[in-house]
Amino acid sequence: MLSVIVFPQDSKLAILPIKDNSNIPIFQGTLILKKTPRGARTGKFRIRKGDQEEFRAPQELIELLRLADEILIAEGNERTEAGFKELLEAYQLDYGYTATCHLCLISGKYSITKSNYIEFHGRRICEDCAKNELVREMKNFKLGRHGQERLFQILVKHRNLDRVLAMLSPEKLDSGLTRFDTIQASRTGRTIKVKDLAIHPDFKKLLLPQLEQLMPVQTLSVEGGLFEGKNQLIVSATATGKTLIGELAGINNLLNGKGKMLFLVPLVALANQKYEQFTKRYSSIAKTSLRIGTSRITKKVKGIQTSLSSDIITGTYEGVDFILRSGNSKTLGKIGTVVIDEIHTLEDAERGHRLDGLIARLKFISPQTQFIYLSATVGKPDWLAQKLGAGLIEFEERPVPIERHLLFAPEYEKKRLIERLSRQEYNKISSKGFRGQTIVFTNSRRGCHLLADGLSIKAMPYHAGLSFSERKKVEEMFGKGELPVVVTTAALAAGVDFPSSQVIFDSLAMGIEWLTIREFQQMLGRAGRPDYHDLGIVVLLADPEKRFGKGESEDEIAFRLLRGELEHFGVDYGEDELLEETLSNIVLSAKLSDIKKIDGYLLGKGDLEYLFDKLKKYGFIEKRNGDLHPTDLGRIVASHFLSVEHTFLIKNAILKGREPLDILTELETMDSVYFKYAAQLSDALGTDIPTRVFGAGLDIVFSSEGFSKLKENLRRNMLDFAKDFMACRCKDSPYCGCAQKKFSKGVIELCAQGLMPDGIISQITKQYGVYAYAGDVLNYLDRTARTLEAVELISRICGKNDASIKARELREKMEA
Repeated sequence: MLSVIVFPQDSKLAILPIKDNSNIPIFQGTLILKKTPRGARTGKFRIRKGDQEEFRAPQELIELLRLADEILIAEGNERTEAGFKELLEAYQLDYGYTATCHLCLISGKYSITKSNYIEFHGRRICEDCAKNELVREMKNFKLGRHGQERLFQILVKHRNLDRVLAMLSPEKLDSGLTRFDTIQASRTGRTIKVKDLAIHPDFKKLLLPQLEQLMPVQTLSVEGGLFEGKNQLIVSATATGKTLIGELAGINNLLNGKGKMLFLVPLVALANQKYEQFTKRYSSIAKTSLRIGTSRITKKVKGIQTSLSSDIITGTYEGVDFILRSGNSKTLGKIGTVVIDEIHTLEDAERGHRLDGLIARLKFISPQTQFIYLSATVGKPDWLAQKLGAGLIEFEERPVPIERHLLFAPEYEKKRLIERLSRQEYNKISSKGFRGQTIVFTNSRRGCHLLADGLSIKAMPYHAGLSFSERKKVEEMFGKGELPVVVTTAALAAGVDFPSSQVIFDSLAMGIEWLTIREFQQMLGRAGRPDYHDLGIVVLLADPEKRFGKGESEDEIAFRLLRGELEHFGVDYGEDELLEETLSNIVLSAKLSDIKKIDGYLLGKGDLEYLFDKLKKYGFIEKRNGDLHPTDLGRIVASHFLSVEHTFLIKNAILKGREPLDILTELETMDSVYFKYAAQLSDALGTDIPTRVFGAGLDIVFSSEGFSKLKENLRRNMLDFAKDFMACRCKDSPYCGCAQKKFSKGVIELCAQGLMPDGIISQITKQYGVYAYAGDVLNYLDRTARTLEAVELISRICGKNDASIKARELREKMEA
């Protein structure tokens, strides 16, 4: 069978003779028509076979057309097509039409596109050509393998190459294509009306005006024995009502005389928020206190109740564990309920052992207490529930659906996209009457400020480095709907309750580490609240060219996070962690049987006899009358959360006659210090400098030939900094650490002179052109005061009374 395919173009026609339905023509012909009084006729006709091209007599084309079994005209230039039809009619030749790939025709091939075509620039093309075009564009964009596969999937599904290519041009947002998936909501499930709950009448009276019926996970918990004192592990998505489960148990137990409620969280910001919520919510029936630290620096915040006699104690894990490690467990009084929020912290490499030890010690001092554990992200909930001795209440559904979107965007496009997406969201009003608000996650504190300040829509930064009052202001404005955008780091991911409808990931890293699947799921869980929103939106902005070292690119990480499942790491402690928890348990009780009982509650266990021998060797415990007692040194180590290494660094430094201030800065320096005028320094020196002061930043500033080009005031700032902090003769300066130590001494001395964090920051900015965040300064001083107390006490037991007095006097000045 011979078919002649005719493709009309602007001033010519492509002629492709096809034999037996092949897609490769016998030759590629080109026809140019000429106008005659009788209409269009053949003008010039040439053919090409391989690399050879030659003109043929126009009559040969007519003969070919007469021999053809069919003449098929492809979609093309309408005027040229009309001329060719005149020619066919003049020779009484029949013709038809064919749906064929436009790009194949241009390249001299033929492929039929009926139902399987793909649209491109208003034409139909075949899948092969569409994929080739897409590959060519993706090479320019440097997209990874998973990104390419994703675009191929979207292409085959939506069959429109223009829309898919628009995904590589961030200014052309198409939510239908950027949507990776939708996590559906489920409002099904049993519920219980509050009026039918078997709870204390005063509690029911308080709840009824606020709540008509329980949410599904709360109902499952009640049916699982919540009001019968059963321990429970609650694993449920954010905004499904986990926190109220803890409150239901805690307040009901309190009013029924079973004891107070401890509500414990991993972060100071979250503890502060819970303290304020509970104070406001339960002030008519209970008194609430806050316990978040071990030193007295943080007590400069006025109006906060810290009494252990309160009915409700909200606090950080360490804030309450300090009481137990200090041997003051009886001051907690009768405990009816312990609520542990973010229980997955047990698997954290740095803090997991301390939470494990805290839970074990609380179980020992209050065996009748009801324990409620809360988390949205547990890898193996069955395993954890069994280890904790709790019933598992698991609810996998969300109360609000979440759309997850993936946009490929270079770094320079991200800010504009965030503005556009945030503005669109803020202009929406949900069926509940609330505006859409956005949380943007970025990878550094400085990035929070730069992005928030650079957006054309109202935005504010929020991170752990801000002061309490600064964070409080942001929380109140966002809660009232007055703030469209908050730009934050991981501080919000761990449970601070912001009613956001949209979460945007400006970066998929925190610092220089890619997010874990657990961190990612915590963050995206911030999108969509049932009392506020109809839909939650999560947007990942992935730059295919962003990577750390030779690792994966950001677009590859995006797919790993979107497709990933939570990993289960279990608990595996090193010797130092086991020694710390065992010593803290011995502080709680000297009896060997009790110590073994507490150890039995731990998830992570070691060889107790070996650990006892090590603690004796270090001088932390001693055996008397068959019991194990902490020595004075051991009590200091436990109550101040000291590692073995730090303990002996302090002790050895004291014995060598080192000054308390030198000891402090040898153990820890304040590293979160930034150049205030980093941009001006970079411009003057002709190179980008790191924003952090210590390390490479100092090296570049003071080794550059462009230093003389700095403006006088900036040069004076830098010279003052060098004079006061960089006068060492170390060969590896400024990487030797001397500048950090001297600077940290200066910060401590300013505190001892009576300056609060804001005053300290003002001083260092004015004199040296550097700055820090108030929260970072406060946290450093808080830790320093705690360590200073340890130096004071260890000096005393070492017989170094002068050092002890110096340490006490400095601490008292800091805490005044």
